[in-house]
Amino acid sequence: MTSTLAKTRAQNVKRAYKVFIFALKAGGTAKTSSTTALAVQLGLRGYRVLVIDLDPQCNATRVLGRRVFKPGQKSLTDVMADKAQLKDIIVQARYRTDPDGDGDDSFTEIPNVWIAPGDLDHPEIDDAERILNAEDGNVFWLKDGLDDLAEEFDVDVVLIDPPATYGRLTVTALVLLDEETEGAVIPPVLCTYKEADALVRLEKKLKEISERRMYQRRGIRPQMKYVMACAAPTASFGTEEHWETFNELKEEYGDILLPPVHWSGVATKIYRNECAVPILSPNSRPAQDYAKVATALGFPQRR
Repeated sequence: MTSTLAKTRAQNVKRAYKVFIFALKAGGTAKTSSTTALAVQLGLRGYRVLVIDLDPQCNATRVLGRRVFKPGQKSLTDVMADKAQLKDIIVQARYRTDPDGDGDDSFTEIPNVWIAPGDLDHPEIDDAERILNAEDGNVFWLKDGLDDLAEEFDVDVVLIDPPATYGRLTVTALVLLDEETEGAVIPPVLCTYKEADALVRLEKKLKEISERRMYQRRGIRPQMKYVMACAAPTASFGTEEHWETFNELKEEYGDILLPPVHWSGVATKIYRNECAVPILSPNSRPAQDYAKVATALGFPQRR
């Protein structure tokens, strides 16, 4: 995918883009809603954002308006199988404006936001782990693809929505975080004990990757520099369990806890409407909360 010379050059130059990976081994923890909402918030602030939808459920692809593939259009599965290059599958993110159509005129493009989409109907969509675990599988296919992409397509931020596992797909995202790439793993955590407990397992997995010799040689060290509390309780929503877990998160991770994203019914509508939170409901509390998260991550409004 990438020549040896290009790889060497990329490894010796500080990458201009930041990478944030919304990883946690727990289902339904707001990984997709956080990825897509932050992508839109950053795009609206003037940053060039690339979303990579690694989850075989392809929910980020749906929310960003790219559920329907045209004949011959390639997806991330093709890139994994070395049948396409990452730079050739990227499309502009968009949101649905016509609830009844699927043509291009039923959507409006989102400025500054692009997506490397997953195709839910791809015949090999459920075989990604097998493809990557094959004898000639390449765990660095995504890293190499981004280095190729950067030569002709400038982005400020790469946001990754991985599956709720720590298999090969997620590892291909985690190995992006080397000494030359600024960024972090950001686990979105629902305010219940089950999800909060998953943070311990995440930290263990990141330590395991950092200590493997094959990754140490390439300076790879993924770190959980932030924690995001999602569906945080409010005055009108939340049980004793929600409040107890939220307070435990603040006590345990207070130094790296991002501004909380509070619960709202709008988050459940993004899939049906194929529209991210900040566009679907710009004045909602979650939209305002994700704007605070964007600022806390170091992305003020560009002039």
